[in-house]
Amino acid sequence: MAYPPAPQYPQQPPPSGPKAKPTAVVAVVWTQFITAALLVITGIGMFAVQSAVKDIVLDEVMTDPSLEGSGITVDDVSTLITVTFALVAAVYLLFAVFYIVLGILNNKGSRAARILSWILSGIALACCGIGGLIGQVGQATYTVNGTEYQDEMTQAIEDATPGWVTVLDWATLLAFIVGSLVIIVLLAVPASNEFFRKDEPPMGPYPGQPPYGQQPPPGQPPYGQQPPAPPQQ
Repeated sequence: MAYPPAPQYPQQPPPSGPKAKPTAVVAVVWTQFITAALLVITGIGMFAVQSAVKDIVLDEVMTDPSLEGSGITVDDVSTLITVTFALVAAVYLLFAVFYIVLGILNNKGSRAARILSWILSGIALACCGIGGLIGQVGQATYTVNGTEYQDEMTQAIEDATPGWVTVLDWATLLAFIVGSLVIIVLLAVPASNEFFRKDEPPMGPYPGQPPYGQQPPPGQPPYGQQPPAPPQQ
């Protein structure tokens, strides 16, 4: 005997196309790209003026009467300028690469990039942003041959650094602070959660079978009914 057809449940429609990118994610991606561009410009600027700053600081420090007999050599000042400018510039360029790569992946909805963006933004906020801001506001102390020098070395480096590099450095610090907060917050809003959520495959019939509740094609017995026995020879 044939069983009545089973009730037909609504089928989940297949995805119509890629997810619409929410404004929060677009803002995150542009924040990462703009921050990366600013880091690249500042890093290149520091590399470009490093040699000129080194020469000016050498002239000022080595002829400063207050530093006579301090034991400071040309190599000491050269190393100090290299660490102050080249190392900071290298860190900026490294962060810029990370921001560009993560921005591209976030734009594609990568969940791993979202997590790494949180981690990178936290490091940038704590170390480069707030830490750098404290260093800019406070007075740096330089130790050469076991002796600390504060006013002389700081003033010499500040005087030798071009004003546009100082402005870029301040802008970079603010970008680290504001940009990191924007990225952390916007990646956590509900719209971003939905965009980065992994799509589940729609539930449907097994391959070769009609949807549940639909009658089989002609030539096949109804569901629950045995096919007729073949004729005996």
